[in-house]
Amino acid sequence: MVTRIAATLLVIVGIGAIVSVLLRGTDESQSVAEVLAERQSESASTAPEPIPVLGQADTLTGLDGWLNTDATSLEQIRADNELTIVQFWTFGCYNCKNTLDALSQIYADFGDRGVEIVGVHAPEFSYEADVDNIIAAAAELGVTWPIALDTNKRNFHRWQEGPTAYWPRVYLIDSDNQIRLDKRGDRSSNYALLYEYVDRLLDGEA
Repeated sequence: MVTRIAATLLVIVGIGAIVSVLLRGTDESQSVAEVLAERQSESASTAPEPIPVLGQADTLTGLDGWLNTDATSLEQIRADNELTIVQFWTFGCYNCKNTLDALSQIYADFGDRGVEIVGVHAPEFSYEADVDNIIAAAAELGVTWPIALDTNKRNFHRWQEGPTAYWPRVYLIDSDNQIRLDKRGDRSSNYALLYEYVDRLLDGEA
């Protein structure tokens, strides 16, 4: 009887693992660099799809301040850069943390070419609203780009109309304040596409 129960448990665990892989998809097992390399290999033989225009970007209002910058508005940051990446995040969010290496790579590769990242920090829990905790977490996580403090989540909900808002959600905004990419979640393919679009737009693609 014990052997039968143990065997049954092993079967259940095995099925659960298979279902988990199927639901997660192969994308989650790949790094952003691997996904990007695949996309570059594919685009070498076929013309890439045009970068879409998804509408005009909103602004950020009613903030509780900024960190890692002397800027006081999103407009000021946009005026000083060719492209602006806006990500809604909170430091305690596991999925948000999964995106930080990709954002750091974009910052390292394109930061001196007119690309700025704005992390709009919209806390989910009370401890994430404490500014000292945000400063400490940003230092620990290596977040060196500007952070906009959206403590009451006004912008978090206004930018994400509808019944559900997401951590993380990332937007790519061009010099005409047009949204060129809008992705939810932490999938590697999202941030590989973000990297690709930044590269292509900086190279002059409209």
